Amino acid sequence: MIAAIGATHVARGDNPPVATPARATFSVTYAVEIASATATTATVRWELAGIDEIARIRLRFDPERFEKFEGTGVLERRRGEIVWTPNAPYAHLTYQAALRHRRAPDKGFDSYIGDGWVVMRTSALFPRSAVLFRRDIEPEPKSRARLVFRLPRGWDAVTAMPPAGTREFVVESRGRFDHPRGWLILGRFHRTDATLHGTAVTIAGPAGAGVPPDRILALLDRALPLMHDLLGARTRLLIVIGADPMWRGGLSGEDSFYMHGNRPLQTPDRTSPYLHELFHVTAPFRPAWDAHWLAEGLAEFYSIELQRRIGELDDRRYTQALRFFARYGVWGHDFTRDQSHAIHNNSAPLVLYALDRRIRHATNDAHSLDDVVHALAQEGGVVTTARFLGTLRRVTGKSYAAFFRRHVYQGEIPPLPDVGISRDTVESLRSGKDAVGKGLEAGHAVVGAHPPDAGSE
Repeated sequence: MIAAIGATHVARGDNPPVATPARATFSVTYAVEIASATATTATVRWELAGIDEIARIRLRFDPERFEKFEGTGVLERRRGEIVWTPNAPYAHLTYQAALRHRRAPDKGFDSYIGDGWVVMRTSALFPRSAVLFRRDIEPEPKSRARLVFRLPRGWDAVTAMPPAGTREFVVESRGRFDHPRGWLILGRFHRTDATLHGTAVTIAGPAGAGVPPDRILALLDRALPLMHDLLGARTRLLIVIGADPMWRGGLSGEDSFYMHGNRPLQTPDRTSPYLHELFHVTAPFRPAWDAHWLAEGLAEFYSIELQRRIGELDDRRYTQALRFFARYGVWGHDFTRDQSHAIHNNSAPLVLYALDRRIRHATNDAHSLDDVVHALAQEGGVVTTARFLGTLRRVTGKSYAAFFRRHVYQGEIPPLPDVGISRDTVESLRSGKDAVGKGLEAGHAVVGAHPPDAGSE
């Protein structure tokens, strides 16, 4: 059993602002019970009060992860879906949620109960839901919601949501029916809290797992101001550290991300898994089906670019990172259609670097990729490839349609002679003959952006 370690408290910068809650017209209490440290399922209960304005709730879920639904009112059962007519004014719903789930067959877990700890997204406990309101009863319905954990003796809970008491949290989300969100960790674990540049940061994980929290905080202390300038500030950030047999990569969530303990602040290919996930968490926009290359490419590009700006990468190692992108990228494919990791994590960030260079040259350094990304962040919402291209033109006053046709839709590697990258040099880069690659530290294998059972999203 892992012993609980007292929390560490650090403060830097201003205190985060406190949002004013909207007027609530009904209440929701989510209760999660884990009976013992060896449990494989959790019992989840929804308690609703004052719900005259709710006509029905539709829940969609994976039948292998959720089962034994029971509740008041009427439950229409279909495979992977329940339509619940709860009946007013009070109602409840209970079900069982599996605590272990593999991210993919023969891969690591993205939800796991281990030796005295549980790490998962809240989506592992709460199915997706859609609510139909009766606007004739309440034209502006809004919930007041809280999340309560009932856990084995000595266990604690940390989530991406504001605390409201012992193992209790305030649930706030977009929409009128507040839904739990982000990553969480339960059990006995080490926790470090800090306030950095207006962001309340919590790092939590099993004792001894992962990079020392002080090193993570030191990176965030320098990178957060730049990320805030680019994308806007977040008031809260939870970083949950996982251990084997969990998935050996990083995964983002609302105001939070997961990172396996074996992932370093900087990998041998010079990217930073922590800054990659920080970009995803901070960005207030999400990709459409044809723009996953853009979301992942931006996160990976800024994982090296921010390191360069804060002095973690010199020019030689920055060039080395670009050459790794060229070496492990996939070329000759349409980025908007091919969803391979090699395109998202290698080809796309190199093309975005080339685009940044093109913007700076075309505008005499009056604009850069930063300005385009900042504009997208101010607008928020869903980003398509066409919207990104349109924002490029609006911000810079230049057309980049030809660049996109060659390097995004046709997937041609961009010529970058200043760093020794061209279509003719890709094969020499892949053969390992590039001189830049010889600078790797002894003992490190030359790897792509993400090894087989690793990755970032």
